[in-house]
Amino acid sequence: MLGFARTPDEAAGKPSAARAVAERMGAAMHGIPTDPEALEDGLMQHLSALLAAGAPAADHLAIITRAIEDRCADPARSHLSRAEIAQRTGFVSFNDGVAETQTPVSKDIETDVLIIGSGPFGASMALFLSELGVGNIMVTKYRWTANTPRAHITNQRTMEIFRDVGIVSEVKAQAVPHEMIGDTVFCTSIAGDEIGRVPSWGTHPSRHADYELASPELNCDIPQTLLEPIMVSHATRRGTQMQFSVQYVSHVQDDDGVTTKVLHRVTGTEHTIRSKYLIGANGARSQVAADIGLPLEGQMDIAGSMNITFTADLSRLVGHRPSALYWVLSPGANVGGIGAGLVRMVRPWNEWLIVWGFDIAQGTPEVSEDDARQIVRTLVGIPDLEVEITGISLWGNNEQFATELHRGRVFCGGDAVHKHPPNNGLGSNTSVGDAYNLAWKLAAVLREQAGPDLLETYDDERAPVARQIVTRANQSGRESAQLFEALGITEPGLSEEQMRARIESRKDATP
Repeated sequence: MLGFARTPDEAAGKPSAARAVAERMGAAMHGIPTDPEALEDGLMQHLSALLAAGAPAADHLAIITRAIEDRCADPARSHLSRAEIAQRTGFVSFNDGVAETQTPVSKDIETDVLIIGSGPFGASMALFLSELGVGNIMVTKYRWTANTPRAHITNQRTMEIFRDVGIVSEVKAQAVPHEMIGDTVFCTSIAGDEIGRVPSWGTHPSRHADYELASPELNCDIPQTLLEPIMVSHATRRGTQMQFSVQYVSHVQDDDGVTTKVLHRVTGTEHTIRSKYLIGANGARSQVAADIGLPLEGQMDIAGSMNITFTADLSRLVGHRPSALYWVLSPGANVGGIGAGLVRMVRPWNEWLIVWGFDIAQGTPEVSEDDARQIVRTLVGIPDLEVEITGISLWGNNEQFATELHRGRVFCGGDAVHKHPPNNGLGSNTSVGDAYNLAWKLAAVLREQAGPDLLETYDDERAPVARQIVTRANQSGRESAQLFEALGITEPGLSEEQMRARIESRKDATP
């Protein structure tokens, strides 16, 4: 059961100034609707009233907490779980849940390590540091952990790391196992002709034994929406202090540590956090990495892609031939390019994600829900498929990496230092590897078991990996073009009818 925070006075059995204010606000709080966005708007309105009521700043959290707890106590009045409300508002403090969120206070906060970002690199850094007994605070500007599937293939090395920190069983319980990942399928539609298939992730009979012998763990498929909460939850249980809706602003480092300014996006207040080390884990456009001037090679946004997430029961089409990835060649379904889309299994066999390329030189396409539904039906191959579109998002394909990963006491990892398309499932796995490499070194230096020079080896060991995976992911994308060339559909000026005819011609009788 999730435990909601009480004020220090209440924990000691003393009356709290917050209690009186909370009682005065109770009736008004019960009027807040349960719609997620309206709930947050309502809390913002009432927060200003709470501040005006004169309660001490440290008690504001308890007031909001109590009001939300009362609001959620009656299931008839709320369809939101407490965890959902916590992630959407950034107000609620848990002692054993997904996050530990605290209202900023006027005085500086101190910790050994401050982590900016809660994605695969940030969450794993927090988990590994807490496992090693290193005090850390993790902040994210968002109100949630990952809200789209994003990364999914989790390789054997990462599973070994999860085994080391004691979460592998929980990951396996949430993941699609190795034997269900299957081959990568190439087809004209999910319901249409299969052009070919490529054994992937060690599923080929001649390679399976190699994978079994290489590690005590097999790879699996777990979407980022399920993996991040596992890592964040275990990190907070082991000591990480977690804050949602808190955004990095700037930092200054000196010989003894780093002073970081952050903005609480709910209250609009700024405060500082003093740490011995700062970790930039805030993604491909990391402001931390930019602020320390990490040298970068390569380009950003070299191509455009769109994600369409949807739900549809496709079990009758794929249950007998399971796969995580289906490449569909369907001229005419495109919003740019040659009509090739990737259909990815998120959860078997009713949650899916389509990755669809578009010509970034022609500008950002506008895709409505009806447009997305038509793309789904075309790629699946069922014109009247019952489908629910759950999300549409655009992103750029990158080919860029950092040649150095730190400056002084500030270290970066994950997408901040290796930016690439998702080919081969290298992103989150490498991010976890970055954290596993850096965490024990920070712990050793902080315990004075090693000198600061040990931290220099993080660059030596991980920067070459960043270069390698960016190169490999982009090369895999280019190699896939050979299939389209073999089908003869990449020639300039071909009509959709000509593309379809050439795809069909592969079935013609030949001498």
